[in-house]
Parts: sequence; structure tokens; C-alpha cells
Amino acid sequence: MAERPVILRGHGMAHIPELRIDPIVFTKAFELHCSMGNCNGRCCAEGVLVDVSEKENILRHADLIRRYLEPGMEHDPAKWFDGMPEPDPDFPSGWCEGTAAKARGCVFLDRRGLCTLQKAATAEGMHKFALKPFYCVAYPLTVDGGVLTTEDPDFTNRPQCCSTCPDGALTIFDVCAEELTFMLGEHGASALRRLHDTGASAPAV
Repeated sequence: MAERPVILRGHGMAHIPELRIDPIVFTKAFELHCSMGNCNGRCCAEGVLVDVSEKENILRHADLIRRYLEPGMEHDPAKWFDGMPEPDPDFPSGWCEGTAAKARGCVFLDRRGLCTLQKAATAEGMHKFALKPFYCVAYPLTVDGGVLTTEDPDFTNRPQCCSTCPDGALTIFDVCAEELTFMLGEHGASALRRLHDTGASAPAV
């Protein structure tokens, strides 16, 4: 008999009422010194997909954002996105579009690999994620086809922030606590941890 899928219902993503959980979320182990606070932006090499509402939010704040762009960065908002919207039910509006990518990575990355959207929001007294796309904040977690999972290809050779190893001392709850709370809300993150603590075999919550 196939195992029951683990489903999380009490979470913050209203467009995915029944969020399935990839078992890998419960089994990934991380290097002892991993911390998402040490991210160097390499995960942003190809840009990111954003909900169309997030694109609109960024463009509404274009003048503010441009004040924090470095001289060598793209200052024309018309060139910040790839112009190729596509349907995707993992996004609240059902549509997404990619940020443009330059040689150094996402168009919003500065020379140190830091996100100008977060830098601008913080400097202006906004919440640090007020301008940053959902899946940028969530990384290395993602939702793919309604399933909460991890971005596996970039989980290797990044010992400073998110490398995994077979005998790692840390769990995803240790390394990605802020990301889980951002994605799922306090209640959802707590419910996911309970599922982990019970061996991910509890009924859907």
C-alpha cells in the first residue's frame, strides 16, 4: 500500500489550500556551520520567477530602488524582467515572470552578491522583505506543483549556507527557520515541525 502523502492545510499560502510535503524536507541534513545568513547570492545566477503582483510592486517602487543600485547595475526598470509571463499555479495570481539575469546573476544583485531589493527596503524603514519576491526569500525551499520541497541542484558545494551531507548535524528547521515561517506562517511552520517530530506519519493538519 502506498504511503499517505503528508499534507499541510494550516499555512499561509491561500492559493494552495492542501500543500503536500516532499519527504526530503524531513530528511535533509546540513553541515554544522550552515547558515542562510551567509548566503553569497550564487543561487540567484539565473534570476528568479516572480508573481505578476510582485513585479508590479517592484515597478511601483522603481524610483526608490534605483537610488540603491550600483553604477554598473541596470537602472532601466523596463529591463528588469524577461518579458515572458507564463501560467503557474504555484503563484498566487496563477502567473509568473522571470527577473532579468546579467553576467553577475539576477539584475538586482550588487557586486557583493546582495539583493538590492532587500537593501533598499531595509534602508527605507520598510520590512526587509517588502520588495523581495517570495521565492527569493524562501530559497532553498520552494513549491513545485503544489509540493513544498527543496532546490536540490544548488544544495551542493555551498558549505557556508546550505550544503547538505549524509551525517549533517542540522535539520532544515535549524537552517531555514525564518524561511519556513515566512512561507507557512507561525502556525504552519509549527505544524510542519510537529509532523517532523512524529516521523511525518501523522494525519494531515
